[in-house]
Amino acid sequence: MISRMALGTFAPPALRALCHLFPPRFTMEFELHPSVTLESGTFSVVMAPEEIVLRGLNGTPALSRFLFLYVCGNYSRLLTGIRRRSAHFEVRRAFTLFQLLTILREAHHTILFLEHDPALYEDAGSLLPEVAGALAEAARTALVVLYAPRPDPALKVLARRADRVFCVEAGERGPRAGRGFPPGGDQTTLEVFGWAAPSRA
Repeated sequence: MISRMALGTFAPPALRALCHLFPPRFTMEFELHPSVTLESGTFSVVMAPEEIVLRGLNGTPALSRFLFLYVCGNYSRLLTGIRRRSAHFEVRRAFTLFQLLTILREAHHTILFLEHDPALYEDAGSLLPEVAGALAEAARTALVVLYAPRPDPALKVLARRADRVFCVEAGERGPRAGRGFPPGGDQTTLEVFGWAAPSRA
């Protein structure tokens, strides 16, 4: 489901820069899966089988109304299966973490969908937290999704800056298929990462 169009969807870069200082108060959202609702102004990590994500992206025609940036590395598991012919759908490839940081900082799109590439983070060192911060910063004025079919050490670090983490299992269609945690720190951990849930005492 798509709600109201976010401010700056078709705005020039200068206006988008102002939006970083004054983020919009209303949201745009769409349902990637019955258990995964994504919203503007949030950075979400989604772990799910490829077919589930492709079904969600291809089954939401209203996404073509928004500036959509798809970011991947040298190899993509999803790109050839995405049926996007909209002029608002753009693809950029990042072959290094420096290129990824540049893409995130220059993006003016309403939706940023990044396909996680573990090979990109080999020997990342101090750049890994910097990328996590850039993802969170981009989400101030956009809907940011980091997708991976399964967890890995680099994804674990990046997910610590996420507002929501969703895990969807193959063959599941109902609301219990995924686990999403809302912004605000009510619960920011997942057993799949081996994190311990925070105390609510």
